[in-house]
Order: sequence, then structure tokens, then C-alpha cells
Amino acid sequence: MKLNEIKTVLELMDIEKVKGIHIIDGNQLYERHSLIHDRDSYSLYAIDIRRDSINKLVELIINSYNGNNEVHCCFSDESLWKIELIKISNLEKFLIDKQRIYLLFSPSEGHLSIKKFQDLISRLRAPDGCPWDREQTHQSLRTNLLEETYEVLEAIDQNDGKHLREELGDLLLQIVLHTQIAAERGEFSLSEVIYDINKKITHRHPHVFGGNKAKNIKGVMKNWEKLKDEERINNGTKGFTSILSTIPKQLPSLSIAQKYQERAARVGFDWEEIDPVLSKVYEELAEVKDAKLKQELEEELGDLLFAVVNLVRWNGFDAESVLRLANSKFRSRFEYIEKSISARGEALTDTTLAEMDLLWEQAKQSELSTKVQNEQ
Repeated sequence: MKLNEIKTVLELMDIEKVKGIHIIDGNQLYERHSLIHDRDSYSLYAIDIRRDSINKLVELIINSYNGNNEVHCCFSDESLWKIELIKISNLEKFLIDKQRIYLLFSPSEGHLSIKKFQDLISRLRAPDGCPWDREQTHQSLRTNLLEETYEVLEAIDQNDGKHLREELGDLLLQIVLHTQIAAERGEFSLSEVIYDINKKITHRHPHVFGGNKAKNIKGVMKNWEKLKDEERINNGTKGFTSILSTIPKQLPSLSIAQKYQERAARVGFDWEEIDPVLSKVYEELAEVKDAKLKQELEEELGDLLFAVVNLVRWNGFDAESVLRLANSKFRSRFEYIEKSISARGEALTDTTLAEMDLLWEQAKQSELSTKVQNEQ
């Protein structure tokens, strides 16, 4: 970047005194998949135009901004610097005859950087901050973290983007709170957490960031386990360590079952087709029917559940999510029964099973009608 040129551009744009403006080498964008700047601050990109890559550059901007948004464009025309306000949707056409350009993005309403949010949480934990936030510890926040995680899952199940945005924010609050507590203890910071996961993901994707190749997902997962083994050795883990050992025991049992199966499958301990998987379910069901003792029945029911989880996995679903959807469906239909009976001035306990079954079928038909209407 040319300092004298940048000074001229800033004076022309009359923003040289703006606090917190970021000046960025925009040529990095040609190799990136997202913009570099935070949208809550002024950012100035200095870009040498590559005509064969203008469409990629503009696509990158459109992915972050609406086409109706505007950006200030500063460019040299016969040694005279000019500035124009251009709609992003018209940017590609505008850049086609330019050689070097400066793009100024103004702060966008409704956006906040992770750094400013981190500062907010730090303020809450300060000596003159919020008494409740100051008292929290990793242990006291455990339940909150779990609850927020499940609320995110519920929003995903409901396919509700607005609700998901809100719940992801609540989950992020928990993550930043935990990192702030750790930072106060001198253990680690949020930037170190991000650094560690960035390093781990880069290392575990040599087929993307290195010279390795992976033909399909199965190959990716096999390489993943191999790299994790290397990490255990490099971290000084001695003796035998199971590939299942890092799966948290606090997870719901259905999730643990599926994760055990996924880990084993990554190293080749899996059937090659789905028919034996289904046969195993029938086999376990038969053993449930044949069980004589209560202890034996309990064990066989567990084996049946484990086999069903494997069938779910083979069909590309998540067992927890599948059961959560079934629970939601049951609740909706049973509430329909309750409301219908209550509307008649009757009690559930005075209603026959046949009457409840009839209402259950009505609830199913109502769901089907709603689904058809939504698809039209």
C-alpha cells in the first residue's frame, strides 16, 4: 500500500479523523472466502484490480452485503483522484475499467464485532459491574451452557431462523463468559481459544490446507482419526488411549451410542451395506421377545436401542434429533387430545382409550393438512 496515496484518499473522503478506521490490503481478498473487516467500523480496502477476478471480488462483497447497499469508491482518473458512491449491485460494471481502487465501507446498523462484545462481558465482570455476573464460575454456569445448547437445537428443529439467531447469541454469551472467567484467572483468553481451534481445524484438514487428498467423506473421517492419533502422541499421551475416550460421558446416552459407532466406523469397524444393520435390529428385537428374566430383558432392550441408533446413523440422521422430533410430535398430538376433551367439559381420566385414539388420528390428519398447505 502507498502511504501518500492513502493520505490523499482519506482527505478526499474527509474521514482522516474518524476513530478506529481500518486500512486493509484488499489484494488479500482474491485468496479469501470472506471479507476481513468488522461491520461495526469504518474499513478502507486498497485493491489492485485483476480483471479476471473482478466477479469473485464482487461476489465476496455481495455475500456480506445486500446488493442495494452502497460503498464509497475512490479511484484515479488521469492522475486526478475522484470519489463516487456506488451500489454494490453495480460494482462489477464500475470496476471493469479501473486499475487501482479504494473501497470504503461504513459501519452497518445491526452489527457488532466479537471484540466489542467481549469488552461488554468484561465490563459486566468488572469490580463495579453486575453482582450476578461477577459471582459466576465455570461450575455455576454449567446448567446455563447445557440449556442454551438445547435451545439452539430446538430452534434448528423448528427451522426458525429468527429464533436460531437469538439462541446462538445466548450460547455465545455463555462461551464468552467462560473465556472471561478464565482470562481473569490468567488461564487463557478468547483469542487463544480461537487460535487453538483454528490450528486444530487446519491440521485436521490437510486435504484442504495441505497436499493430502480425500476422495469422499469416508476418506476424510479416516484421515481425521489418524491425525487425532498423532495429536495424542505429540501431546505426550502415553500407553493405551481409546479413540472413544474423548467422547464426554455427560452426553445423552443416544448421542454417546451414535458417537461410539461413528468413531468405530471411521477406522473400518462397520458394515459395508445397510442390510446387515437392519437385520441386527430384527435380531435384537427377537432377543427382547425371548428374554425371560427382568435383568435379561433390560440388557436386550439396551442392545435393541443401540442397534436402532446404528440404523439411524446409517440413514444419515442424528439419533437425538430424530427422537427429539418424535417427542415433539407426540406432545403436539397429545395436547390436541387434552384441548379437545377439555373443550367438551370432560376430564382425561373419564375418557376411553378408543375416544383418545380417535382424537389422536384427528391430530395426525390436522398435521398432514398443515404440511400440504405449507408445501403449496
